[in-house]
Formats: sequence, C-alpha cells, structure tokens
Amino acid sequence: MRSSVSVILSDPAPDANMSHPDYEQTAHDHAAVLVLVKQIGSQIKQKNFNRIFDRIARVNHIKVVDSNGVSREVISRYVKDYPVENNDWGDYQTHRRVLGLISVGKYDGQQELNELCRVHESLKVKYSSTLFDSRSVLLGLPACNSYAIDASGSTGDENILRTPSNFKTRALFYRDSESCEGIETQVSEFLSSLFWVLESKRLERSREKIDRVSLLLAPFEKKDFVGLDLESRSSRKRCVGRMTKHLGDLSLQAGMLGDALSYYSSAADILRSVNDWLWLAGAFEGLCAASVVVLYPDLSRSVPLQRNASLQEGSPGKQRSNSLYSNSLPNGITPPEMQQDIQNVLPQEEIPKRYREAIIHYSKYQNAGVIETEACFKAARVAVEQGYTLQAASFLQNVIFINLPLNEQEKIQRFTNLSELYTQIGFHRKAAFCKRLAATRYVSAQNPQPNWSQCYHLMLQALSGHKLSLDPTDFPKDGSVHGWPVLQVQLVQELVVAARRMGHSALATRHTTFLLQALWGALSQAERKDLAMQLQALAAQCEGAPVPLVLDSGTVVPPANLTHLPQLKCFTLQNLVPHLRPQKIEKLKEDSGPFLFTPIHFGSLDRKSTSSSSKMDYLWVVGDTCEVHMEFYNLLPMELMVSNMRLLTNGAVFESIPSSLCLPPESGPHPISLSGIPKEHGELEILGYSTHTLGVKSNCRLRHIAGFPQTHFSVDIIPALPQMQVSTSLPKSTTFSSLGAAAHVVTSASITLYAGETAECSVSISNVGEQPIEMLEVSVQSTLEPSVQQKVFQWSQENLQAQLPLQPGATASFTVYLYCVADFLSPGFFNENEMNSLMTGSQPVSSVSGPSSLPSRLSSPSLSKDQYLPRRAEIMSSFRSAASSNSGSSASSSRFNTLKMSSPTTPKVLEGQLKLRYSGGPGLTDGYCRMCAVSVTIEMLPSIYITNWDVLPAETSAQFYLVLDVANSTGYEMELQYTSSKCILIEASESCRIPVPVNRCPLSKLAKLYQIEKLTAEEQQELDAVCNDHIASFVDLRWRMPASDTKGRISLSGITLTPEMLDLVRMSPLQWEITINQQPVKSQEEVSCHTGQCLRLGITVFNYLERPLWQVVMTVQFYQDHQNGVNNYRLETRLACAGSTKVLLPELVEQGNAYHECSVIFFTPGQYKIDIQCLSQDNDENLQDKNLAFSDVGHTWKYIPPVTITVVDAE
Repeated sequence: MRSSVSVILSDPAPDANMSHPDYEQTAHDHAAVLVLVKQIGSQIKQKNFNRIFDRIARVNHIKVVDSNGVSREVISRYVKDYPVENNDWGDYQTHRRVLGLISVGKYDGQQELNELCRVHESLKVKYSSTLFDSRSVLLGLPACNSYAIDASGSTGDENILRTPSNFKTRALFYRDSESCEGIETQVSEFLSSLFWVLESKRLERSREKIDRVSLLLAPFEKKDFVGLDLESRSSRKRCVGRMTKHLGDLSLQAGMLGDALSYYSSAADILRSVNDWLWLAGAFEGLCAASVVVLYPDLSRSVPLQRNASLQEGSPGKQRSNSLYSNSLPNGITPPEMQQDIQNVLPQEEIPKRYREAIIHYSKYQNAGVIETEACFKAARVAVEQGYTLQAASFLQNVIFINLPLNEQEKIQRFTNLSELYTQIGFHRKAAFCKRLAATRYVSAQNPQPNWSQCYHLMLQALSGHKLSLDPTDFPKDGSVHGWPVLQVQLVQELVVAARRMGHSALATRHTTFLLQALWGALSQAERKDLAMQLQALAAQCEGAPVPLVLDSGTVVPPANLTHLPQLKCFTLQNLVPHLRPQKIEKLKEDSGPFLFTPIHFGSLDRKSTSSSSKMDYLWVVGDTCEVHMEFYNLLPMELMVSNMRLLTNGAVFESIPSSLCLPPESGPHPISLSGIPKEHGELEILGYSTHTLGVKSNCRLRHIAGFPQTHFSVDIIPALPQMQVSTSLPKSTTFSSLGAAAHVVTSASITLYAGETAECSVSISNVGEQPIEMLEVSVQSTLEPSVQQKVFQWSQENLQAQLPLQPGATASFTVYLYCVADFLSPGFFNENEMNSLMTGSQPVSSVSGPSSLPSRLSSPSLSKDQYLPRRAEIMSSFRSAASSNSGSSASSSRFNTLKMSSPTTPKVLEGQLKLRYSGGPGLTDGYCRMCAVSVTIEMLPSIYITNWDVLPAETSAQFYLVLDVANSTGYEMELQYTSSKCILIEASESCRIPVPVNRCPLSKLAKLYQIEKLTAEEQQELDAVCNDHIASFVDLRWRMPASDTKGRISLSGITLTPEMLDLVRMSPLQWEITINQQPVKSQEEVSCHTGQCLRLGITVFNYLERPLWQVVMTVQFYQDHQNGVNNYRLETRLACAGSTKVLLPELVEQGNAYHECSVIFFTPGQYKIDIQCLSQDNDENLQDKNLAFSDVGHTWKYIPPVTITVVDAE
C-alpha cells in the first residue's frame, strides 16, 4: 500500500510531527466537537474525577435549531488529555482542534480556589489558538463567581468564597461529586455555545472571497512554502482547494452533512488538479467520513472492555457485539434512498477505495505517519462494519509497516488496538500475535520501567488465538493437539518465564504443569524429561495444588492435574472378601393379595436402558477397608516417585488411606491397590484418584482420562456390620475344601475317625469388629443327604444363643459333635453267584472269609432281581460318601455298582462346611448379615461292617431275631455289644454271627398298610422304609477298641428286607388263639400225646384291622422239622385228619373273629409241628375255587411260632 518510490515533498521538521496517535478514532469523530475535560488540583481523587467525567460524557450529542429553523445534531467527543502538537493540526483537520475546555477540581479554602482558577486560566492560554469557550467544575465549600457579583453589584455573604477577579470563566460549584445536580444541563448549554461559535466561524469562512482566500498549511508545510509565489494560478487553486476542504470540515462539525459532502467533492477535484496530495488525502478522508456518518449513523467509538481470561470462549463477557454484518442505517432507510436525499454520498463499495487512496497519499509524507495510522484504523473499522473482512485486514496490515517514532507505551497501545480489530474480523491468530508483541514491549530493553505483570496478562489473553485454553480439561483425552503445537509450547513457556519474573512461583508451577499435561502429545521424550525436572525445581519453591488460582486482575487460572504421570490403564473396584460380603436377610414373603398380570411395562424398558454401567452390583460396608485395583505406566525417561495416592470420592463420607510407589523409567504396568474406609452409609461415587508427583498435587478424575467411558463408579454403602474371627480345636486341613462354595471358608478343621466314632470340635468365635454380634445362625452344607448330615454334625443352638449378644472384643464358643457316619451294610462284597443265591434262595448265602452263613428263608420272594436292586439303591441312597459323590453316581446308577468300586476297607473322606451367618448393629437393623464358613474334613477309617443278615422268628410273637454276620475290618481287636447284657469279642480281620432280638414293628406304624385295600408301588416302598427305620432305631450296636479305648456306634440305616422277612418284622394284624382238646396252647408250649390219641385242634382268628378281610383262606399243615434245613410235609402214613384243613372265610369283619376246628390222630411217635396260616385275596372274585394252590393266593399270615406236638407210644 505504501509506495515503494515515494516523493518526499517537504523536509520534515522535528517539532512538526504529530505525537500520540489516537487509535480509538472513528469516522464519526470527524463530525464531533472536541472537548478537553481536565483534572486540576491535587484535592480531587481520581475516582471522583472519573465519576464526573462519565456524567459529562453522557452528553455526547444535542439538537440545536439554527437561524433558519433547521434542526442540527451536534456531536461531542471528550478527552482527558490532549497534546498541543495535535492541536496544531486543527487547520488541516478541524476535528483535531480543542474547541471546549472543562476543568474539574476540588478546594477546601480560598487559597486552593485561587490556585484552581489560575491553573484553569493557564490551560486556556495553552489551547487559546483553538478554544471557543470553557467551564470549570469546582467541588468544595459554597462559592461564587466574582464577575457575576461585579455585574450585579451585590456583595452577598462575606463568608462565601469567591473566584479571583481576573477569572472570567463560568464556574460550576458543587458540594461534592455525588451532588452534581444539573451538570448535564450545564454541559448541554456549553455545547450549544460551542456550536454557535463554530457556526459563526463557518459562515465567516464561507463568505470570504475566492481571490482573498489565505493558504492553509499543515504544521510541517510552513517551512516548505517560504519564498514561493502564492499568486500563481496553481497556488491560487491550491488555496481554494484547501479552503474548500476546510469548509467541508466545518460543515461536517456543524451538522450540515450535505454541504460537507459537496465541499469535499469540490475540494478533491481542485486538489487533484494541482497534485496537492496531502490535502487531497484529507479531502478523501473527509468525504469517506461524511458518507459513513450518513450511511452508518450508529457506528460509534468502541468502549474498552476489561477482558477476563478465565471466562470461557463464547461467554457473554468475551463476546463482542457482532457488528461484522450489521446494518447501521436508520430503520427503513437503505443506501440508495439515502443517496437520493443527500448528494455526493459515496456508495458502500467506494468508501474503502477512497480510504485506500487517501492512505496511499498519506504514505508519501513522513510527517503524516500518525494521520496515516489513524486513517488505517478508521478504514478498518468501517470495513468491519461493512463486512469486508479482507479489506479490513489489509488496512490493519498496513499499520505494521508505518514507521513512527513511538515510545514503548505507544507501541503497546498500537498493538493492543490491532489485536482487538483482528479479533473482530476473526483473525484470532494475528490478534494473538499482536498481543504477544505488545507483551514483549512491556519488558523490552528500551522500556525504562519493565512491567512483567502486564506482560503476563497480555500473554494470557493471547492463548485463545493460538487455540489454547488454560483449562486442561478442554483438550482431547487422547493427548492429541489442535492448532500449532510449536507455537503453543513456546507461548506457554513464555508464560512460565513471565510468571517467574513477576515473582509468582505458584503461577509458574501451574503453567509448567499445564504444559506437561495439555501439550503432552507435542513434546518429545527429551522435552518431557526437561520439563519434568523444571517442574520439580519450581515446585520446590511453591508446591502445585489442584485448586484455581485467582489473580489480582480477577483472572482465574483453572487447576492442572497430571493425569499422564503416571498413566492409568486399569481402574477396577474390588468387592469385599467373600466372608465379609454383606448378604440380605431373607424374609418371609408377605401375602399382598392376588397377582395381577398386565402387558403394560410402565416405563420399565426406559429404566433398563438408562441404567448406568458404572453402578456396582455389590455392596460395601461402613467401617470396612475397601479397595480399588489400578495399573500404571511411567511414560517418562526418568524414575517417577508418586506419593500420597488417595481415592477421590463424592457422596458418603469416605476416609482414603494414602499409598506410594516408585516407577522405573518407561515401564509398566505396575499394579497398586488404593484403599479406604467408608464412614457413613449411602451412595458413594469413586471419581478418580489423587497423586503427588514432581512436587504437584493432582486430582485425576476418570472423566478426564482417556480410555475410561465411565465418569465415575458408584457403590452403595450399607450400615456397619460386625466382623467375626473363627478358630477350631482341631488341626487345619492340609487340603482345602473340595465343595463348590468354598469362598466363604476362613479356616479348616480335619480329624480322622473310625466308622461310627463320635468326636467333639470346639468352635471359638471372636468379635474383632466394632459392632456387637446380635444374630448368629449355624448351618451345614455338604453333599450328604439332610437326614445323614444331621447325624454327622450336631450342636446346641440354644447354648449358642445364650451367649449373644457378643460385644466387640468378646469371645464365645460352642461344640460341634462329629459322627463318622458310614454304610455298615456291605452288599458290595457279594459276588454274582452269591447275589443270585440271595435273590433265588437256591443255596445258602456265604460270607467272604467265614463259613456258611444263615440258611436261606427266601423260598418265595415277591420281587425279582431287577426289581430288588433299584429298590435297594433307593432305600440306601441316604448315605453318600465323598468318593461316591466325586465318582459321579446318580439316581440312575445302582448303589451296588458304586460300592463295588470302593471297598469298605478303603479310607473315605466326609467333607462339610459349617456356615456361620451373623449380624448386629445398624446393619442388622437394615436387614443385612455376613457369612463365613469352616471347612470340616473327616477321614473315615473302616471299623465294622455287616456282610449278611437274615430275620428269624423269636420265641414270642412280639419279637424276631435279626441275625447279622459282622466283620472286623481293623487291625485291632474289637468288642461288640449288641444287647444291653451281651457282647462279643472279634479278633482283627475276623467275622462272627450275632442274633439281635428286636420287637416287631407295631400296627400303629403300619396303619396305612391295612387301611388301603390296594397299595401303589411308592406306598409299598414307603411302608418297607418304615420297617427298615424300625429296625435301625431299635438295634443298638456299639463297638469299642480296647487298645485305644475308641468307641463307636453301628447304624443299620438303609437295611433292606425281602417280603418274607418283612412278614416277620411287621406285627401281624391277625391274632390267634389255639386250643387242643379245648385247652389253650401258650406260645412255645410243647404239647404231648400218645399214638392213636385223637386231638381236637381249635383255631380262633381275630381281625384287628379297621376294615374287613375278604376271601380269607385258613390252612392247617402238619410237618416234621429234621433240623437240617429240610421239612417233611408228606405225612400221609404218619397221621390222619378229620375235618377240613383248608377253609374259606368269605368275610372277616373288622374287629371280628372266626373259629375253625379239626381233629388229628398220630400213628407213629415223633415230634410234629403245625403250620397255621391265613391268606386273603381281598375281594378277588377269582377266588371262588377252594381248591386254588397256596402259591396262587395273596398275602399270608402265619402263626408264630408253630405249635409243637410230641407224640409218644401208648403204654
């Protein structure tokens, strides 16, 4: 824009240069009347002066009606200081003249009042060449003007202060700055007086004859026109052109826009013809200013704004009025319409062109540098208003190349205004660059008074232009950098230097921390290391803290947290250890009425979709130590010491426990667990963690760390629960529990017992918490069936409850009785042939190592082998050893097969968990408890097992004999007691046979069997189980090992019986009464007779059932028992019977009886037995034939024992 080959038309004079350029000038200032408001005296404070100045400045325009009745608008511009050198340029541009003077001072007495008047008069003399009128605002005691008193002739009160007699200025007296009533009116009147003087000057100039017009000169031109011929034609045209331009300035100030535009246009034509470039530039600038006033009446001087760097970009405090595309024309008026009303108005697009021409002409004169600079700023503001961004940038760029002899303060002001205009057009980086230049001027070597504070604040304002924010959270989490990383790093480093030089160590530490955190991705490893060491040195002077820093200017510097040092990769909340995890105490569900189904979800889907994944599905407890597991990486090429690491929480009160770690260079991951103790119940939010590294305390929140979508983790805290420590009197197990739920096990106990042996385990409970244990429940979990489990583990719940509540620090104990339950019945020792023999009765059952066992009585089994084995397995399934559980036995596998896989002589293991559920304190009130467990392992050694068994009738009908083959599987001699008065000694690895008398199962237990006419298979099995349980409960087998005085008890639980055995076990529902020759025969009574003697046998049968029996067949059979297992029933040659030996009773009513009688004669002597039995088919219509075979009938009841008759020869 500046001409590379410029012609210097004049030799600049040092005193002719304009100083102090006004960078705030606008085009509207050409039409304004310049008024100097000056503070005088030392009594008035700057604050009070500013208050009065603001009130005066509010009167910035007035309406005046001229002599022709036309209303004119007079615009005023107020300044607090104005150099006389600039006032000398009033002939060139009249808006640079100081036309009015208002002084403001304060006095306390007459002497001070006189001094203020003197200073005011000196100011009038200083600006006398251009000053039209003046006023003096005086604050203090009541006073008056001397000239007013002289004019009125009244002396007034002698105590009233008076101005000096030579003080001819109109003074405005007020008590203080608060009571300046009517000052606005006085200022309006003052402006009106200035207007009339200005109007008179304009009229005077306009009436001058053209041939008598004097040559107007700029201050530096006076020397150039000395000795020149001013009467030449070109000189006369120059004089006329300059005067015409001068009239345009006066008309513009007087509010006559049309005349001003006409004068400027004429002057431009005249001055162009004589190559008067300086005044031609002034005419162009005036023409542009008048056009701007017409087209953009609302374009006014911008009000300085105190910028606050802590405000966010886009906030109201940082947003400037967006006038880039605003239309400043009056409502309803467009530029073409305005041009029709006023002639010579430049079009919008022509204004920047005329400004450009004017600036080019200004550039030809070194002494016009200030005017050129101001013209660039005015043109830029107009271009901004018009929306011509690039043209505005071009005007501002030209300012940079204008070489002016400015001091450092003026340079700062220059760059500051450039920055503001660049900001308005959106050139933020250039605006930031100008601010950085202004900042450097504050601390340059040429500045006699360096100000690092101002330098720092300007640097701070330059951050946004480089796409930097003081808040590290505004940067991407992944560490990527937007903008210009090199410039950004350099700017932040300059901020650090400025903060250090201004003595603000905390600020230097904060910016260095910010540099490491926010610009981490733009730094090399060497730079990271250097900055880390620099940060350590700065933090040694002032430790960094995660709190905002508020500067004296009001700027707030947000905290900077080092989330990269160290780098977090894993953040996992840990549940409490299993035995401390709280569990909800289950309550019985209350009956709330019928369940009503509806397909309407009532927002349930929305609730599911909005559920937070950061919510933990477990609970923490007040007073318990809770942990968070983390993994860190050290990305620095140096060792990193991290101390005082704590968890950041919100919500419930939480006491964090500090931790420290040392990370080697460029290493990881390094695991660490941070712990803490909740102090109150409620919801706890884990926000992150805090560290102290490189001398800086940092609050590292998850929402600011890359790789963590959750901003926090929340967990519910329940009220405090007690903690319990458990120990036992038994040694601990070498192997841990093999049960599935072993997480709650806190200790273990192991013992070795013989099968059937009982031992005691003392369990000690210590309350190691701070809450009393008010609830304690003990239960057992094992693979055993509940009935068997109840036999193995027994304790006294009443004894345990009597010791509650258990206060903190107290101890309680209870005893658990362990019984080594085993399956003492060992059918697994039978081979296939022996099993077939057992099922079919083809041969006697023999034991494994001993002689032949009991003779078989299973001559008529009612179950086949295939039916017998599953029933046996079902009845015996109440016992499950650990071995059988682990081998995968199921309901479909026979227990015979399982036992064959594990010999009774093989040691087995019984395992169980003694679970203790306890609670107390506030946690119990809220319905929570804890559970711990003791793993109990019982190694079972074989003691005694039963290989075979049978049932034989006893001497009385109320009992039977259970005959057992017992084997000693130990290596020691054992003593077996099978009745209260009988015992037997069994050698090691030997066996023996014992008869155990047992009472028959009473009818009260078998009522179901005889109440229902026809039983299902399940009901039959249930009744069989009743008989088995009857035997197991009445048979008390106890063993003792004399060598060690070890004792035990044998259980026959699960014993199986054939139907024939069951008949002996169960009490018969039919009772018999036998008479011979009408004499009752008692049980086991032996009857004697002679051969040939006739015996009358009477049989009475009583039905004790609650229902009748139908089709009952009563049979009487005589036989001889050879005592070798063979009975002889073919006695046709030995006896003869008179009467029927088989009779059919159609009905045997309930609680009724039937009687039958027959006679018998024995032919040969010997011992005979009578087998009396009844069978019933219960309404079986097929039983009409009395000749049916015995084997074809239903259930059979026998008279036990059989009647024995001894026959001897007749004498």
